[in-house]
Amino acid sequence: RVNGPGETDDADIGLWCGPSKVNLKKGTESLGAYSYDEILSQLKIELDLIISSRSNQE
Repeated sequence: RVNGPGETDDADIGLWCGPSKVNLKKGTESLGAYSYDEILSQLKIELDLIISSRSNQE
């Protein structure tokens, strides 16, 4: 549980919700605000990118 978006800066992926949008961050970079209908597909894209980049580092 966090109090605000700044507390997600150290996370690989950060989410925080508003009344109609979910804000998505990767580290300190804002990736945008998505509707509740869009967020799961966008989150999966970002998670797949993280997994892929970590797999390539090994």
